[in-house]
Amino acid sequence: MTIHWNFNTAHITDAHVYPFVRIGVQAPDESVRMLFEDYILALPAIEQHEHAESTQLLHLNKNTPLLVLADYLSTHHKREALVNILKNIQSGRHYYFIYRVAPDAPPGKYKLISEVYNCGEIKYSKTAPDDIFFIEKITFDGNEITNHSTENTPVKIIHYQKGGTLTGENVRVFEMLPKEIIPTNKFPPGSFLLYNEERVIIPLQQKNTVRCIRNQRGLQLEKDQQLHVMLDNNETYTLHQEAKTIWEMADGIITKNELCHTGNEHLYQEMVLNQLIVELK
Repeated sequence: MTIHWNFNTAHITDAHVYPFVRIGVQAPDESVRMLFEDYILALPAIEQHEHAESTQLLHLNKNTPLLVLADYLSTHHKREALVNILKNIQSGRHYYFIYRVAPDAPPGKYKLISEVYNCGEIKYSKTAPDDIFFIEKITFDGNEITNHSTENTPVKIIHYQKGGTLTGENVRVFEMLPKEIIPTNKFPPGSFLLYNEERVIIPLQQKNTVRCIRNQRGLQLEKDQQLHVMLDNNETYTLHQEAKTIWEMADGIITKNELCHTGNEHLYQEMVLNQLIVELK
């Protein structure tokens, strides 16, 4: 997780300041991890007189934080907030901090701590209500979908049939309540759950179901009704009849049980052993 912090002192014109700054993150369990604690020098803002040349450079070039802009463009913020951000890009000083999320980090809302101490006073971020991020965790045990977060978690359910066209009727978008558990019999077979801004896709299939996909690093060439596959380890295989069928059907959605029929289990396992087929568990 990369945290962007803009230190802007454009309003200070008559003296320098040397505040003590604390940047950190507060987890849902109220624990705090500090990322930065130090003094930062800020010289007075540069006044630009009317007679000054318009081409005179006053600041080093600073890149626009695109993720910040995207957030303000896509949410409820007013246009004035975006205008202020654009004005403060060049006059501010931009700091980036790395917050590493542990594998066992508690899901929920994480708050950014931004404290600037100067002359005994504390100033907090003007965007404090929006200085948050969420760690989401949703699991599926074959029968139930569980939201482990203490916050509402947006999810999307897609009912997908191979070869079919997806329409709005196949999609359901909603928020799972904190700690909510939903039985999967509410959704038709062949459904997928998407969350974490659709980065995570969970097939809502029976527990321990194994899906199969042909090795996508394999280069295939069909010649004289034979299928030749060369893997990235330079091993080349010629697939006939059932092996060719298994290769073509292994699309990442089909399951091992659907792919394996009586008499071809040994062939399937040989293809897995030779890395032609990859099992997705």
